[in-house]
Amino acid sequence: MKKYPLKEIVKIFDNPEISGNTNVELSGIASLEKAGPSDLSFLGNKKYAHEVPATKAGAVLLPRNYSGELPKDSTVIRVDNPSAELAKIGAIIEAALWPKATPGIHPTAFVAESAKIGENAYIGPNSTICEGAEIGDNTVIQGNCYIGRFVKIGKDCAIMPNAVIMDYCELGNRVRLQPGAVIGSDGYGYELVNGAHVKIPQVGKVVLEDDVEIGANTCIDRARFDKTLIGAGTKIDNLVQVAHNVEVGRACLLVSQVGISGSTHLGDYCVLGGQVGVAGHLKIGSGTMIGGQSGVNGDIEPKSYVRGTPPRPYMKAHKIEILIGHLPELVERLKDVEKHLGIEKKTFIK
Repeated sequence: MKKYPLKEIVKIFDNPEISGNTNVELSGIASLEKAGPSDLSFLGNKKYAHEVPATKAGAVLLPRNYSGELPKDSTVIRVDNPSAELAKIGAIIEAALWPKATPGIHPTAFVAESAKIGENAYIGPNSTICEGAEIGDNTVIQGNCYIGRFVKIGKDCAIMPNAVIMDYCELGNRVRLQPGAVIGSDGYGYELVNGAHVKIPQVGKVVLEDDVEIGANTCIDRARFDKTLIGAGTKIDNLVQVAHNVEVGRACLLVSQVGISGSTHLGDYCVLGGQVGVAGHLKIGSGTMIGGQSGVNGDIEPKSYVRGTPPRPYMKAHKIEILIGHLPELVERLKDVEKHLGIEKKTFIK
């Protein structure tokens, strides 16, 4: 296993402050608990701060403002954001493990004559590029992908295996689709006519702006009309459902299994925790944070921090959950009060 001198590694960090042995050599990355003398570790979440003193890591990245006990045998590197600095190393490793495909079109791919393929683009095996599609420079489309009619894909995009982009959808620059993502599936719309559910044609499109990332097996439905929009810099996790005519603002984070119903608008920098469900035709203000498994059935003001069903301010929802845990005890106390007062009416619980 190749080892790398710490002196070389720290050159990619932003103004690191180093204390300890600068001659250490490292060959791996590990958590604080599992790291050994040849590993680099980091403190990216304060809940693990108690593990710092006991870590056996050869070197550890700590926030500049860390004031706790230091490990005895580790070289300490203080930076503004340990997780972000570690990501720089991860990017180098990623490039080595998964080098970018050599530009060209695989012989098993189908590319329509009217499609336009940009410079240094790659079209992988068994992929289909349909009539009128435009693929930007340096974009990589891996195997078994389907790019529909008149789709527009920008520069430097990465489309992973088995992703589908349906007709007329548009992707900006540096968009990433993970395996199995579906962009532009029909919106879910029906009208009850004479006792039968009649499908409403979905004739709009999906627009993903620059630097959007879509997780594996996530579906973004095409609009009933106009467009479903995902704003620049938004990152969407695996197994998320975004319905027709939804508009998601810039730099939002949607965690796994979120579901957003049709025509709901999210502002910029919203964060939706795992399994949040949002009803249709709502407005979620910019900067809102919604805790996991919440059910949203009404508009939310900007910069709210809520959780629960229906959503309430985060700490209020937490207090309510604590009180619910005491309900059996409170009912018994109420029964004792009724008995003491001679109230014949029984409580609602026997």
